[in-house]
Amino acid sequence: MDDEMELGMGIHGESGVQKLKLLPIRQTIDLALDQLFIGPRTLDLQPDSSVLLFVNNLGGCSNLELGIIVKEAVENLEQRKLNVKRVICGEMMTSFNMKGFSLTVLKLATDMSSSILNLLDAPTDAFAWPKVISPTQSTNSIQALSDSLEFNEQFSSQIVISESPLSFNSSDSELINQALQGIVKRLYSEADELNRLDAVSGDGDTGTAFMRAADAIARDLANKKLVLHRPSSLFRRLGLIAESRMGGTCGAICGLFFAATAKQLSLSNQSQKIIDSLCDAFEAGIQSVESYARVQPGDKSLLDALIPAVDYIKSKRKQQIFTSKDWRELAFVTERATQETRNFIAKVGRAAYTKSVEITVVDPGAKAVSIIIQAICDIFIRANIK
Repeated sequence: MDDEMELGMGIHGESGVQKLKLLPIRQTIDLALDQLFIGPRTLDLQPDSSVLLFVNNLGGCSNLELGIIVKEAVENLEQRKLNVKRVICGEMMTSFNMKGFSLTVLKLATDMSSSILNLLDAPTDAFAWPKVISPTQSTNSIQALSDSLEFNEQFSSQIVISESPLSFNSSDSELINQALQGIVKRLYSEADELNRLDAVSGDGDTGTAFMRAADAIARDLANKKLVLHRPSSLFRRLGLIAESRMGGTCGAICGLFFAATAKQLSLSNQSQKIIDSLCDAFEAGIQSVESYARVQPGDKSLLDALIPAVDYIKSKRKQQIFTSKDWRELAFVTERATQETRNFIAKVGRAAYTKSVEITVVDPGAKAVSIIIQAICDIFIRANIK
C-alpha cells in the first residue's frame, strides 16, 4: 500500500514489528528510537550518556531526505538528554532501491569512549565508508589496518582489563593444537554438505562461513598466533575470528559465545579447577547469546546443539578428567540434539522468513557444532587410548 510503512522490516523484506499508516518524519523517528530505549532488552542509557548515531539509507532515500532524517534523529536523541558524539550517515547496508532507513545507536561506555572514537576517526581507504560527522575532529587517530581481524585484535587488546592466570599444561596444549587442526580439516571436508543444508531455506553459505573461520584458524596455527595454553586468550581470538570472518547468524552467535566465554575465563583464578572454570565460562557464553542475539533453545539454530553439549560437560564437572566414554557420549549427545532440529521451526536467520517443501532437514549451524565437537572428541579419545 502506498500509504503504509513497516517498522522493523528486515533487509530481505522480513516481517517487521508492525505495519502502520505513513507518519510525519518526526513521529516516525520517535517511534523507531522508542524500540531501542523503551521496554525489555533495550539500551541502558542514563541522562548525559554519550552515544554514536548511525543513519543507514536502505537504498531509495535522496540526500535531501537523508539529511532531514539525520536532523530529526539527532534532535530526538538530544531531547532524551543524550550526547551525540558522532554521526555516521550513508549507504552501508542497502537493498536495491528500498524506500527506507535504519537507525543504530551505540552506547559509548566511559572507559572505552576515547578508543572507539579514535577508531571511528581513523583514516580508511574503504571507498564506501562515509565521512564521520563529529562536534570536533579528533587529531589523534590510530593507524587503520587493512585486515578486519587484526584491526579487531588491536582494538580488543586495548580494552582487556585482566588476563587470567588459568592455563593448560603442555600436553593439554598440544591436544588442543591437534583438535583445532582436526576441526579445520573436518570443516573443509563438510563445507559442501553444510551449504547444501543451508540452501534448503537459507543463503546456502553456512559451510562457506565456517570454512572462512577454518582458514583463519589454520593461518593462526601456522603463524603461532593462538595462545593455546591460555584459555581466555584462545577463546578471545576465536571470537574475533568468528566476528571478522564468518558473517551471518552463525558468525554473530559464535562471536558472542566465544567473547563471553573469554571474559568469564579472564575472571577465573588459579585455585579453580579448569573443568569448573570452563563450565562457568561456557554457561556465560550461552547466556550472552540468548540475551544479545535473542536466540532461544528450539529456534533451530546452532544453539540447539551447543546447549546440550555444554549441559553434558557441566554434568561431568565433579570429575577430575574426561574418560574416553565421556568423550564418545559428548559427541553422541551433540549429534542427537542436531538430528532433533529436523522437527524445529526456524525462528532466526533467513530461514525464518522463507518457505520450502523440504523442511525436515537438520539446522546447518547445529550440524557444524556437531562436526566441531566430533573432531575434538576424536583427538581426546585417541589420547586416552594411548
